[in-house]
Amino acid sequence: MSAVEHRSTIRVGLRSTIKLSGFVAGERAAIEGALRAALPVSSLAGAHRLNDALDYAVFPGGKRLRPALALLASNLAGATRAQGLRVACAVEFLHSSSLILDDLPAMDDAGMRRNRRSLHLVHGEGVAMLASVALLNGAYALLAEAARDCGQPGAMAALIAEAARCVGADGMVGGQVVDLETRAGTAHPDALACRDLKTVALMRLLMTAGALACGAPASDARSLADFGNCFGRAYQICDDLLDDDDDAETGKPVRQDARHLRANAAGAFGRDGALRLAEGLVTSGVACLTKQFGARPEVRLLAEAADSVISRAVGSRAAVGQMA
Repeated sequence: MSAVEHRSTIRVGLRSTIKLSGFVAGERAAIEGALRAALPVSSLAGAHRLNDALDYAVFPGGKRLRPALALLASNLAGATRAQGLRVACAVEFLHSSSLILDDLPAMDDAGMRRNRRSLHLVHGEGVAMLASVALLNGAYALLAEAARDCGQPGAMAALIAEAARCVGADGMVGGQVVDLETRAGTAHPDALACRDLKTVALMRLLMTAGALACGAPASDARSLADFGNCFGRAYQICDDLLDDDDDAETGKPVRQDARHLRANAAGAFGRDGALRLAEGLVTSGVACLTKQFGARPEVRLLAEAADSVISRAVGSRAAVGQMA
């Protein structure tokens, strides 16, 4: 075990006093019910293939960690239960939308996602792309609903603007383009940081949407955003390391970056260097939360989630697949 792996294992053990898995399991039924109720299905005659594709994309099983984290962040910011669930569903719709696009032949050309065939292989590329757009629009509608009853002028506009920024040309979309264009062996660290926005931007929105929906103090939203930035970058770095590991169990094909000759953190920094960077990001992100919110249970659970990403990268099979 390397020094980085040893430090990571110790940190995970120290912080895991409250079990994230219990919180996620306890919220799963509520999240599943809210997702089913909010699924943007079509009432049009002849649109059954779209509805089947939406169901296939959003209900593959899994632990629903991302929406559970959105609930935690919303609770921390003082959002209501209804606001938190709408935000959680919006985040899952955005994530599912991005995965559909990632797997298309023009992107990663991946045949498997979440341990089953990719959506475009089951329902066709045209329906898959339209399902992705439907989920994207459904997410914006949910975010608008979450902020509608806030009572603070401008809350809805602020949340939708932040969502558009996180999804758009300087967020997920832009980051994905940089990923497509950046070749292995030529990547500057700044280019990798831009590429990581495909993951970082969604994590930032996941952490801040509840705060924006309920009109929380700007300092709370900033601290959650800082944590989301750090957590998202650490997650992408560790995902790169898993992609570089033939034995990793991720529910999707490994060696995708190598197959497409794309740059990643494993090639740019080496395994130990990448782990040190991810570990430092997690430490910084948790410090931001703790400084703003103290030792609240939600902070401890979010810290455990971030540490589980490091644990996953250093080979803990108990954590593998948790972000599926």
